[in-house]
Amino acid sequence: MYLMIFTFSLQAQDAQKFIVHEDVVFPSKIAAYEAASKVFAETMEKHEATDAAFLTVSLDDNRYLYVSAIADFAALDSNPFKKVSEAMGEDAFGKMMSQYDGTFESHKNYVINLSHDLSYNSNEIIMEGVNFRHFDYWYVTPGKWKEAKAIAKEWKDLYASKGVEQGYRVYTGGLGTEELLMVVSWAKSPEEFYSQRAKNREALGDINDIMNRTMALTRKRESFDGMIRPELSYQPKSAMAEN
Repeated sequence: MYLMIFTFSLQAQDAQKFIVHEDVVFPSKIAAYEAASKVFAETMEKHEATDAAFLTVSLDDNRYLYVSAIADFAALDSNPFKKVSEAMGEDAFGKMMSQYDGTFESHKNYVINLSHDLSYNSNEIIMEGVNFRHFDYWYVTPGKWKEAKAIAKEWKDLYASKGVEQGYRVYTGGLGTEELLMVVSWAKSPEEFYSQRAKNREALGDINDIMNRTMALTRKRESFDGMIRPELSYQPKSAMAEN
């Protein structure tokens, strides 16, 4: 398993890059997988790893995402766990990582880009205790990327014009992904989220036209629920002090 650097602070630029390490875990091995992930996070904390940090999200389709912010693609060539491995010793580090053996079906890394320009009322996502996440993946029809981003801006303007309180963040696909717009919403619980979403739909009114135009640009759509997992995540104390 390979993770990169994560920081909870937000940069001012429109496009902020994140690398995501994704594991697809066998349902029968979730307990063992999470135990290994907890040991991993605790080990990072024990050794006060300053080069590595990650936010962990578990989804309802047995995927686990480890999200890390990167300044540029040069970060992909670094090994944030080198110092921890040297401090523990390679044999001990390898033994710790072997606890994941046989717990997941597949894994991959890819890059996504946070678009502040397309996101709406998104600051509440970092509030303490707001750990529920809802993901909508909109896979864009080839050749329709420009139109898809324009529609996403229309949605943002519509939400603003109706004064909708619940926000969302839009991430665009990057290295290792298809062309997609990933919309992430949040709440303290699934019940709160779906209650808020029902209120949103009522506030937005008739959305048939914009929805039909959105669907016309969409090759595939997927939706998932998930939770931020603080106990499986890690952030250096030095980074926390800066926020």
